[in-house]
Amino acid sequence: MRFRKSVPDSWIRLTITEGRNRQVRRMTAAVGVPTLRLVRWSVGDWTLDGLQPGAWRDA
Repeated sequence: MRFRKSVPDSWIRLTITEGRNRQVRRMTAAVGVPTLRLVRWSVGDWTLDGLQPGAWRDA
């Protein structure tokens, strides 16, 4: 991820149980904080816990 001194950035953790297309982007835009990157951490019982960037594992 790129870091720029003149542009503030922050990370948030958001948990939703059911989502629709672009729901998170619309929610953050509504409060004035546009979403630059989304990372889906889990889907059902599958998570990215313990997985290094670029690595993969068989389900």
